[in-house]
Amino acid sequence: MEAKLTQTREGEFCPVRTTLALVGQKWVPHIVYELTGGKRRFNELAERVGGCNSRTLRDRLKELEQIGVVHREIVETTPPWVEYELTAEGRELAEAMKPLAAWGRSHLTVDTVEV
Repeated sequence: MEAKLTQTREGEFCPVRTTLALVGQKWVPHIVYELTGGKRRFNELAERVGGCNSRTLRDRLKELEQIGVVHREIVETTPPWVEYELTAEGRELAEAMKPLAAWGRSHLTVDTVEV
């Protein structure tokens, strides 16, 4: 992640900016949400997330794995079969997103959001 997204103007690390930069990335909230249902294979996750090209999905999953939000497990090598699931930290992030969902249910409707 770019330093300007994770630091204050004084150059100090800011966990709030860093978290917002993470969940503000396109597809990250979708990935976390879809993984709350349990382990998913790459193609299954791609289908459920919808609209995300495979390269972007791969990159987001790799970053989420590097920071400890997602665990990647190779189940079979021939043919390649990889499963992804949330780690304990990933489940905490999913829990932290629940108030946003509650707010959306309370304040947004099909009529207020252009689809």
